[in-house]
Amino acid sequence: MTMFEDKWYPVARADELVLRHVYHAQLMGVELALWRADSGEVNAWENRCPHRSVRLTLGVNTGQTLKCQYHGWQYQSGDGQCSVVPSSGDGSVPHSLCAKSFSVIEDNGLLWVNLTRDYLSVPKTLKHEFVLPSTLLRSITIHAPQDLVQTTLSRFCHYDRHVDKTTFQTHEADFMVQALWQEYMQTVEVLFMLQPAHEQKTVLHVMCNQEDDALKWTRRINQALTVIKRELEAGRDVKEVIPVIAPSPVQTLPRWLPARVIERKMIADQVMAFRLHLPSFNRFRGIEAGAHIDIKTPEGLVRQYSLVEWDSAEQELLIGVKLEPESRGGSASMHNSVHEGAVLEVSAPKNHFRLVPNQAALLIAGGIGVTPIVSMAAQLKRHKLPYHLHYFVRNIYSRAFVDQLNALGNVSFYQGMLPEEVATELKPILAKVTLEQPHVYVCGPKGLLDTVYRVIKDNDWSHIQVHYELFANAVSHTDEHTFKVTLAKSGMSYIIPSGVSITDALREYGVHIDTSCEQGVCGTCYTKVLSGEIEHKDVYLNEEEKQGQSCIMPCVSRSAKGDLVLDI
Repeated sequence: MTMFEDKWYPVARADELVLRHVYHAQLMGVELALWRADSGEVNAWENRCPHRSVRLTLGVNTGQTLKCQYHGWQYQSGDGQCSVVPSSGDGSVPHSLCAKSFSVIEDNGLLWVNLTRDYLSVPKTLKHEFVLPSTLLRSITIHAPQDLVQTTLSRFCHYDRHVDKTTFQTHEADFMVQALWQEYMQTVEVLFMLQPAHEQKTVLHVMCNQEDDALKWTRRINQALTVIKRELEAGRDVKEVIPVIAPSPVQTLPRWLPARVIERKMIADQVMAFRLHLPSFNRFRGIEAGAHIDIKTPEGLVRQYSLVEWDSAEQELLIGVKLEPESRGGSASMHNSVHEGAVLEVSAPKNHFRLVPNQAALLIAGGIGVTPIVSMAAQLKRHKLPYHLHYFVRNIYSRAFVDQLNALGNVSFYQGMLPEEVATELKPILAKVTLEQPHVYVCGPKGLLDTVYRVIKDNDWSHIQVHYELFANAVSHTDEHTFKVTLAKSGMSYIIPSGVSITDALREYGVHIDTSCEQGVCGTCYTKVLSGEIEHKDVYLNEEEKQGQSCIMPCVSRSAKGDLVLDI
């Protein structure tokens, strides 16, 4: 089975997904890892760890993540984003790694999966040819092709001696077979739903309309199905089937969604807060602290803004935008051209800056970098986890989202400090980080992050795990050289002059790569590299990804020596 149809198939009984358990299933040759988070959210993922392709069903359901047993990497419930890499010294994670997720819905006691749809594509209801009966019976596996099983089920009356053959009739639609007959002055209805596990294996899920004695009907139907199973499997050589690699599911949520500005307010020096109403909010799952959205500014540029607050009931998001002194049209157009009532185009929330689950945190923010840190502190407070937020600003007028910070508690403010004074202040703060609570989250200018790392290094605090997000990256163009870039898919080669980015140079040749920040911060231009040595100038990739030499941020990074071959 290599062709995948846009259909929903039952893959398991809902009661088979017990808490802290991972359930193995197959659909059309694709191995699935099914698991339920402690919140009740159900996940259907391809049964391969993106890191080393180890089966995720061998892993551990932590209640919030699925942990691969090979290297201990963890993937978040919902979007499947990698959230924990134990071997990462600074606690950073490779943002490009994500479990392949499929749409799954729990309905009528069954779990239904669509291999062509991603996890955002779940419909409100499932529509089928038949109304599903009320009683769910036991499932059974038959090592035989779906079409053969379906044909045999149309003769079900020959396998159950209690069935009145004179009143027996069947109806078929796609992967369902409905059997009806009269018994003791009532109509018995049995619905067989066929799950095509692979070409030579079919799983039957059975429902009937008899509610009085489900155990009796389970035994009776299964006795007949056991006879069918033996007949169809007789003489058949049951072999292990190599799992099919599923194609990437389609993303039905549009890249850009309309959001109306319902409030615009200056909250600090050069910082404007925008509250957005997003009608498509109910399509998003599990927004967490650290998330951000892309916004297409009035100038047509794409910029990223962290979510300070979100309200699922009101379908609202709150962001903060600082007016940059040398704005190229992003923040300036947001401040000057976006007023209440305006409609902006925004993306679905993304998250590359998550909190480590169930762990205390030390939070450090600088300037507008407080936006994701506010949401982190709020989440930690909700979960009753220890935290302290340290906020560095130029002056008292630069403090953003003060009302939210005052409501949180455990917040310390610092202002008007020179770099060395910041380092002096950070030393006693970081000295409180312990082996048991090692996580530090930093967001702000790169100078603040550099100072944090310098203090940690000077004091030999190797146990501290730093997680960070930056809003700016100073890129040096000294000692750059000219090199050649070849595009693998077209075979065309282009010269990249010194002092000119790969994206700018290719744009002149008519080759467009999506960009946003153009500083190597946001990850929009992420591109795979097939060969060549890279000089990384971005702050998006972690050290492991940079050492791997398999991807590049072409808005700033270049060839270290020789030529590059890009996978575009």
